[in-house]
Amino acid sequence: MFSMLKVLWFSFYDICRFRLLPKNLPHSSKFLIFTLLFYIIISILIATLQLSLKDAVLSILVDAGMLIVLISSLLYMAHCPSRITQTLTALFGINCVFEMMSFPLIVWITMATGDVSIPILLIAGVMIWKTIVYAHILRHALEVPFFMGFILIIIISFLTLMALDQVIPIIK
Repeated sequence: MFSMLKVLWFSFYDICRFRLLPKNLPHSSKFLIFTLLFYIIISILIATLQLSLKDAVLSILVDAGMLIVLISSLLYMAHCPSRITQTLTALFGINCVFEMMSFPLIVWITMATGDVSIPILLIAGVMIWKTIVYAHILRHALEVPFFMGFILIIIISFLTLMALDQVIPIIK
């Protein structure tokens, strides 16, 4: 079991380093569900550092649901429904990698009593890297230029933030 998790971790890490593509992942609904559940658990644990458990669970479920609906719709409209499983698996998997990278930074910010500009700057860097990896995945899944993948991920992020704001208002 541990060796399987290690292989998965390095596969997703290699996607983050642009060495693998979503099509290199197994086309398996069980693998997708496993990755989705792992993403949800990690994200809820991290979100509870800043939100109540109820809000953390709700926000992660909305985020995951929006990603599933929007990516599946995009791939369906592009006549690539066979790529949905691998693309979603890649997206949830790289989210796990980036959540794990962000975790110590979020703890640093939560526990800090002084200047938090360094961890905030590092989190911004991780977010930019994550957006570029998302665009890379969409570029290959949809067979579009990188710029189009980047624009699509910005639109998806905006729609997800709008949905999250309806569920858990950002500004109270």
